Amino acid sequence: MAKQDVIIIGAGLAGVAAAHALRERGHDVLVLDTHPGAGLETSFANAGALTPSEPEPWNAPGVHWKLLASLADPHSAMKLRLHALPGLIPWGLQFLANSTRKRHEAAALANFALSRYSLGRTQAARDQHKLEFANLANGTMKVCRDARALEPARQASQALADAGLRWEILDRAAMVKREPLLADVADQMAGAVFYPDDESGDAHRFTQALAAIAAGMGVRFEYGSTVDSLIDRAGRIIGIRTATEEIEADQVVIATGHASRRLLAPLGLHIPVRPVKGYSLSLDMSGLNDRPALPVVDDALHAIVTPLGDRLRVAGTAEFAGEDRRLRAERVENLRLLLRRVYPALAERLLTGDEKPWCGFRPMSADGRPVIGETRAKGLWITTGHGHLGWTQAMGSAGLLAALMDGETPPVPAEAFSAKRF
Repeated sequence: MAKQDVIIIGAGLAGVAAAHALRERGHDVLVLDTHPGAGLETSFANAGALTPSEPEPWNAPGVHWKLLASLADPHSAMKLRLHALPGLIPWGLQFLANSTRKRHEAAALANFALSRYSLGRTQAARDQHKLEFANLANGTMKVCRDARALEPARQASQALADAGLRWEILDRAAMVKREPLLADVADQMAGAVFYPDDESGDAHRFTQALAAIAAGMGVRFEYGSTVDSLIDRAGRIIGIRTATEEIEADQVVIATGHASRRLLAPLGLHIPVRPVKGYSLSLDMSGLNDRPALPVVDDALHAIVTPLGDRLRVAGTAEFAGEDRRLRAERVENLRLLLRRVYPALAERLLTGDEKPWCGFRPMSADGRPVIGETRAKGLWITTGHGHLGWTQAMGSAGLLAALMDGETPPVPAEAFSAKRF
């Protein structure tokens, strides 16, 4: 049986970032993935936003009323599908139990610390390796249509100010100065909150570029390779099995998003992470001279409009539908509606051209924080459960994981993300 230092299962953002971080520390790393290349699942066409400013989990106080109301509303920003309900009940009860104000605020604070650290690591990798991924460092703007919506955004931002979040309330004039293309809808807005430290970029391009860098450093990638099971020897994981071979390893890392439970369940390990489907619509901006200058968030629709070079990415909504991969027309129409509400003139031009709709699964933990660290099975590590913050937290999660695996003091408090907390 072949022997490896570290095996990472999954070549999405989490897995590739972990491979890069561990190889930097001198580990011999093998990455296995079912797909023919890196970043072809959740990382493929996500929102593109690097937003430490958005650390709040989606199970905010009162979320149960929104989910109940969504049953009869096909255009609800947060949508619960009845057919998925039986499989979601145990996880859903934990999701709701963690929606108290105290737990929600604690999760937001922990997420912010990890997200801020992660953005710094993303910037460092970009600069060190000269990565090209349609990166913008222009901040993000959350638009609010009335004063009632503006006040919660202000309160949430203020709660994180002591932790280092920079933010600014913009009136209509200041909002349009930051993003001139909002002039057409300025009279419909109460104002906006601007977050100067946020960034954006194409997560898929970043993942592929970082995978190429990692491969050049000596990381081995084996695509088209499905891990069937883990090799358990007296409670310690010592390797993996595929259909054709067994590979022994000192450490195994699972970075397969919501699908992590397939490998964990046979070991009696049950991490409450479930898929929450998100949608995106990519539009061709190559013929436009006037383009959005920064990502704009419409919190009412749980969605964002992000410029990514020659493409405009409209992304968001949260659909609790189990593992239903259907690309539902009404959910894509939600994104067209958002674009018309935010950039009506731009929508008129772009929605008649090339459209690329997509949907994918965000791995969401029941308590709104990612799961990073060693499991109760020795030698088995995990990084998953990042929800809507997967791109934002990828590089930081990798740095945290690598430090823990090497027995070092973690760069951010690790207890909030421990895999043993459940």
